[in-house]
Amino acid sequence: MTEQAQALESGGLDDLASFLDQPEEESNEEIEAENVDESASEETTDEDTNDDSDEPEESDDESEDEPAPVEKITFKVKGEDGVEETVEATHEEIAASYMRQKDYTKKTQALATRENEAVQFLTQKHEEIRQDYLSQAELTRTAIVNMAGLRSEQEMAQLANTDPAAWVAENQRQRQIASYLNQLDESIQGEKQQAAYQAAQAEQARKANLFTNAWANLQKEGIDKPKLESIYGDVTKNYGFSQEELATVLDHRMVQVMRDAVAYRALKAQKADVTKKVQSAPRLPTRQAQPANERRDRELDAKFKSGKAKLNDLAAFLR
Repeated sequence: MTEQAQALESGGLDDLASFLDQPEEESNEEIEAENVDESASEETTDEDTNDDSDEPEESDDESEDEPAPVEKITFKVKGEDGVEETVEATHEEIAASYMRQKDYTKKTQALATRENEAVQFLTQKHEEIRQDYLSQAELTRTAIVNMAGLRSEQEMAQLANTDPAAWVAENQRQRQIASYLNQLDESIQGEKQQAAYQAAQAEQARKANLFTNAWANLQKEGIDKPKLESIYGDVTKNYGFSQEELATVLDHRMVQVMRDAVAYRALKAQKADVTKKVQSAPRLPTRQAQPANERRDRELDAKFKSGKAKLNDLAAFLR
C-alpha cells in the first residue's frame, strides 16, 4: 500500500478533500522551458526596439503646401462719430454681413408690421368703446330729460304767480338737472372733438405713408421731381387737370399711367408729322416697264426689215 493510500485511511474524508484542493506541482523541466521562452521573447522585443531606433526617421523633403492668400476688399465706412474708416473684409465676411443685414431688415419689417397691426387693433377697439360711450351718453341724456319733467319758462312763470314756494323748489330742482345735463353735454362734445382730431391725425398719417411709398416706387421707375413736374405739365395742358387735382394723387400707378399717356400722345404726334412730311415730299419719276413680248416683236420686226433676220429669228417669230 502506498503512502497516499495510508494517509487516506488514517485521515478520512477531510484529508481526501484537502488533498484534492492542492494544485499539482510543476515539474522542473516545464519551469525551465517557460523561462527560456520568456527570455527569448524579451530578446526579440529588445532587437525590434533597437532596429526601430536605429532606422533613420523619414524627413519631409517636400514642405507642406502653404494656403493661398485670402483675397480681401478694401473700402471705407463711416463710424458712429462720422469719421471714415478703412476696412478690409473677405468675400465670405461681406456675404455674411449682407445676410445678417438682410435678416435684420426682414425682422425689422416683420416687427413694424406687427406693431402697426397692434396699433390698428387698439385704435379700433378704442373707437368702438368711444362710440358705445357716446351712444349710451346720448340715450342717458334723453332719458333724463323725459323723466325729469322739466317745465318751460311760461310754466315756471305761472307757477311763480300761483305758488311762490313751489316755484322756489322747482326752480332749484331744474337748476340741478340742468347742471348735470350741461356736464353730460360737455363730456359728449369733448369725446366728439377728440374723435374728429384723432381721425384727422390718422388721415394725415395715412396720406404721409402713401406719399412716402409713392415716391419710393416712382424713384424705382426713374421718375424724380423734375420729370414729375414735366408729366403733370403735359397732363394739365392736354387733358385739363388742375394742379389741385394732381396734388391729391398719392398712387404711383396713376403717375405711371399719366407718363405712358403723355409718351403715347407724343409718339402719335411724331408719327403724324412723319406721315405728313412723306406725303408732301416730291415723288421720284417712275420707269414704266415694257412688256417683254412687245419688245421682242419689235426687235424681230427690225431684223426682218433690215434683212438681217436668221433662221432662229424666224422660229422665234412663229412661236
